[in-house]
Amino acid sequence: MKNLVIYGDASKNSFNEWLGTWGLYIAFGLAGVVFLTVLALFLYTYIKGKKQGPILTKNEPKVIKNEAALAALGGAENILDHSLNGSRVILVLSNYDVVNVDALKEMGVSSVVKMTNKITLVIKSDASSFYKSLF
Repeated sequence: MKNLVIYGDASKNSFNEWLGTWGLYIAFGLAGVVFLTVLALFLYTYIKGKKQGPILTKNEPKVIKNEAALAALGGAENILDHSLNGSRVILVLSNYDVVNVDALKEMGVSSVVKMTNKITLVIKSDASSFYKSLF
């Protein structure tokens, strides 16, 4: 009975001793690797976003004449409500049939989305200057 080894005894298990000695260092090392990975991903997306210049398209808006744009939309009296949302100018009109889509596209509008209660002008390059020229 003197040579009986009990495997459940933690003091005799070398892995438990090793883990007790080095476990804290391993935990800090793994936390550091995770932190550095997250930091590297954040910096990568930040730098990638910084390097990207302004989006230039072949449909850049030309100098917009207020009268021409309003005429293409059916006149100032045709516009009931308007708003700017990012690259979109959203208009509520009294008569949607008088909108000249071809003239708007010549002024830099990328696409025109007609809905039952509003019309949306999508402008890829500079919607705010287009909006300011109208209103």
